[in-house]
Amino acid sequence: MIKKSPAIVLRSVDFRESSKIVTLFTPDEGKVSVMVRGAKNPKSKYAGLMQTGNILDVVYFQKTTRSVQSLSDAAYRQKTFNIQLDYDKLAVAMALLEMTDQLVHSHENSNDLFRFTESVLVWLHNADGHIRNLFPYIQMRLAELMGVGLQSEQDNERRTGNFVYMNINKGSFSDEPDDEFYFRLTYSQTEYVKDVFGNKAASLLKKNLNISDLKQLIYHMDVYLKHHIEGLKDRKSDVIFEQLSMTT
Repeated sequence: MIKKSPAIVLRSVDFRESSKIVTLFTPDEGKVSVMVRGAKNPKSKYAGLMQTGNILDVVYFQKTTRSVQSLSDAAYRQKTFNIQLDYDKLAVAMALLEMTDQLVHSHENSNDLFRFTESVLVWLHNADGHIRNLFPYIQMRLAELMGVGLQSEQDNERRTGNFVYMNINKGSFSDEPDDEFYFRLTYSQTEYVKDVFGNKAASLLKKNLNISDLKQLIYHMDVYLKHHIEGLKDRKSDVIFEQLSMTT
């Protein structure tokens, strides 16, 4: 059967002398592995197309008896070259794709997750500002898409301190801790969360969130996601995050 689909390149491995086996993320079939013949040849049209994070339109031959399908054709659906030219953008994109790779499975409809991943990659391509600030927002949106989204229970009128609590078991932000498993947020982390819940994602690019608060917020979200999503592993791409040119 011939299948035509939008796709995002999640990863690839070399196969023999000139080919690659590429894992694609598609909206209707989840993860699909395809054989891309000649992809290692610099003169092949697939040489540049099969880079991690590329957004494509693909055609492949699907046989249910095979775990690896045969790619017939591919072309750019959206061009996101700027991501490869900016270290901060690349770090955020790689972390997003690694998480997506863990969350999506083969032979499952993942349209909402696909559309979100595609939109973030396009956003990164076009965005200016403090790109590093986007990742906690991405984590929160992924939690929502996986059915374990965090809820805000903070009463701004009664708020007396400069922080709120992130309750891991209950999955909420509140003025008081809900149980013994919680994190207390700093003032800047609280303001960040308020912007997320206020649908002000674009404003996150303008925030001068210091490196300590940012990394801590990412850690808090990782703990939350691992607590609620079985089998989620540490990201190897965090090595890139550690090298980001962040300033306080």
